[in-house]
Amino acid sequence: MRAALDKKRFGPWALVTGASSGIGKEFARQIAASGINVVLVARRESLLDEVGQGLAKDFSVRYRNVVADLSQDGFLDKLAEATNDLDIGLVVSNAGTGNPGEFLKLDRQLLQETLRLNTMAHLDVTHHFGAKLAERRRGGIILAGAMGPENGVPCMANDGAAKAYVHSLGEALHYEQARSIWGLAKSVPD
Repeated sequence: MRAALDKKRFGPWALVTGASSGIGKEFARQIAASGINVVLVARRESLLDEVGQGLAKDFSVRYRNVVADLSQDGFLDKLAEATNDLDIGLVVSNAGTGNPGEFLKLDRQLLQETLRLNTMAHLDVTHHFGAKLAERRRGGIILAGAMGPENGVPCMANDGAAKAYVHSLGEALHYEQARSIWGLAKSVPD
C-alpha cells in the first residue's frame, strides 16, 4: 500500500513532464490518486488526452494538458503561459529518452537533441518552477534520472552523462533549497 501525498504541503496542482506514458504516466496516476490535480506535459496530444481523461474519471481530479516538445528551445515560454494561473506545488521533471549505441556512430544532431531533452529541459523546468516553490515556501521537485550512469555505461555515453547531470543537479538543489522550500535547516554534506 502506498502513502498518499500531503495535499496541504503540495497544494492543489502538480506538474508532470513526460506524462503520456511510462514512469511519467505512473507519477501522474499516483499524484491524482492523492486528490491533487495534474498538469500533464508531453509531445503526443492524443496520449495526453487519454491519460487526463482516465485520471479525471478514476480519481475525480482536474487536469490540464500542455503539448510541448521539451527537446526544443522555447518550450518553457509555452509551459509558463499555460500554468501561470495555477498553484503548482509539486513538479515531476521526468521527460527524457535514450539513444543507445556507440557514441561515434550516432548522429550528432540526435545526440544534441537528446542531451537538450535529458539535461536542459530539467534545468529549465526546475529553475522556473523552483523559483515559484521557493516563493510559496512549500512544495517539491522530483527529477527523474538514473543511478547506473554515474560510472559511465558503454554504448550509452551521451545518455549516461545526461543522467549524471540530473542526479548531480538534484543532489545540489536538495541542500541549496532545504530552507527556502522545505523549511529545513540548511546543511551541506561533509
